[in-house]
Amino acid sequence: MTAATAATARHRTPGAVREVPLSAARLLRVELRRNTMPWVLPLIAALFWFDSYRPSTSAEAIYPLRTFWNMGQGHTIIDFGPFVAGVAAWMGSREGRRGLADLVAVTARPRWVAQFATWAATAIWAVAAYLLFVTVMFAIYARQGVGGTPPWWWGAVGATAVIAFTSAGFAVGVYWRSRFAAPLAAFGGFLAMAMSSQTGFTHYSGWTMVLPTNSNSNFDGNGLADFGIFYRWQPDVPIARIMFLAGIAVAALALTGLPARAGGRWLRRAAVVTTLAGLALAATGVSLASTARPTAHGMIIPALHDAANDAPIPYSPVCGHAAAIQVCLNPAYRHWLPATASALGAILPEVTGLPGAPARAIQVPAAYGNASQAITLRGRPAVLRLSLGQLNLPGPCGFCAGPVRSGLFARELRLLFAHAFVGAGNQPGSQLQQAVQAVLLRGAGIPFAAQPELMASTENFPVPGPASGGKNGPATAPGTATGPVYAAAGRFAALPAAQRHAWLVAHLAALRAGQLTLEDLP
Repeated sequence: MTAATAATARHRTPGAVREVPLSAARLLRVELRRNTMPWVLPLIAALFWFDSYRPSTSAEAIYPLRTFWNMGQGHTIIDFGPFVAGVAAWMGSREGRRGLADLVAVTARPRWVAQFATWAATAIWAVAAYLLFVTVMFAIYARQGVGGTPPWWWGAVGATAVIAFTSAGFAVGVYWRSRFAAPLAAFGGFLAMAMSSQTGFTHYSGWTMVLPTNSNSNFDGNGLADFGIFYRWQPDVPIARIMFLAGIAVAALALTGLPARAGGRWLRRAAVVTTLAGLALAATGVSLASTARPTAHGMIIPALHDAANDAPIPYSPVCGHAAAIQVCLNPAYRHWLPATASALGAILPEVTGLPGAPARAIQVPAAYGNASQAITLRGRPAVLRLSLGQLNLPGPCGFCAGPVRSGLFARELRLLFAHAFVGAGNQPGSQLQQAVQAVLLRGAGIPFAAQPELMASTENFPVPGPASGGKNGPATAPGTATGPVYAAAGRFAALPAAQRHAWLVAHLAALRAGQLTLEDLP
C-alpha cells in the first residue's frame, strides 16, 4: 500500500509541475482578452498624434531637433503615463469594486499571483502600444528624409516609464479598491509629469538628470548638438533613468504583495525583499545621474560611460561648389547644401587671392552645450569649417514665430564668415576688424544700412558700431550704420577694388592680430 502511494505521487508530480506555467499562461491570456487598456488606446493614440508627433514636424529635418519635443522633453511619456496609470488602478481595484474580495481570498492560488497576471496584461498592452506608436513615428520620419539615426535609447526610457506608471497605478488600485482609484492615479500621474517638466526646464546637472522629462541631457533646443549624425547618442543618462524607473516599477508592484490577503508569510517576506531591492535600484539610478557631466559628445556618467560611444560616425560627404571651392556636408544636411553653397558663393569672391582665403569648406559637428564659433578658418591652405548644427537652418523652426527664410540664413552665414575671416573669433573684434567686416559684407550684397539689424538678429553675435558705443562688447539693440566704424568702412569701400585688395594683402596678418586701429585704414 505504501509503495503504491509513493508510485502514484511520483507519477503525478511532473504533471502538476507542468500545470503551473500552463495555468499561469491561460490566466494571462484571459486577462489580456478582458483588459480595459485596449479601450483607452485610441484616446492615447489621438493625444500622441496631436501632442507628440504633430508639433515635431515643425522642426528641422534632423533627429536631434525633430525629436527634441517628443523625446527630449518627454511628451511621449506625458501622453501615456497618466492614462495607463489610471487604467492600471482601475484593473487593480476590480475585485473590490465588484465585491469579489472575500470570494477570491479563499482560492487555492495566492492573490498576488493572480494580481500579477492582471498587472502583466495591462503592462503588455501599454508597452506594446507605446513601442508601436514610437516605431511608426520614426518610420514616418524616415520616409520624410529626416537626417541621422533615431534616439532609440530614449524610446527605451519611455517604455520603462510606461511600466513604472502602470505599476504605480496598479498599486493604488490594489490598496484603495474604489471607483475613485483610477482618477486619483491619473491625476497623480499628471502631477508627477508637471513637476518633472518644471524641474527639468531649469536644472542642467545633478540628480534631476534622472527625471524622464528633463531635456537638458543630450538634447538641446538650440540645435547645439549633432547626435545620431556625427556621433552616437550617449546612452549613459538613459541607462540611469531606466534604472530609476525600473526600480520604481519593481517597488510599486512588490508593495501589492505586502497585505495579508496577498498570500502566505513567505510570499509577503519575498515582497518585502523585492520592495527594498526596487528602492535600492531607483536610488542607484539617482546616484549615478547626479554624477553626470557635459562633454563635447553629450552628458556622460563616468561609471557607465563607454569611450567607444565617442567615436565619430563614418559617412560619405555630399559636395557642391561655391566660387570655385568645394563645399562638403554630412549627408544628413544634404537638403541645405544648395543654400549653403549659394550663401558662401556671394562672399568668397571678396577674399579670393588674399592670404588665408579658404581652399575648401567642410562641415564639422556642433559640440554639445558649447556655443563655440560656428565658422572658423584653420590650416594651410585654409579650410573653412562650418558647424551648421549651431545655426538656424532655412525652413521649419520648431516653436519659432515662423520658418527661417533662405535669405536670412544666407546673410547670417556671410556675416559669420566675414567675422571669422577678419580674426575676431568669438568676440566683437576691434573697431578696425568691424570696419573691414562691414566692407566685405557690403561687397557680398548686404549694404551698411542693413548690417546692424542683421547682426542683432544673429544669435549670440554682438553688434558693432554706435549701438555698442563704438566699443567692444555685445549690443542691446540694433542701431544705425553711423559712427566711426561705419565712417571708416565707407572710406575704405570708396577705394578701387585693386587698392583695397593690395592693402589687405599687406596688412591682413596685423588686422587679425588686432594690432591696427581705424587710423591705419586708408
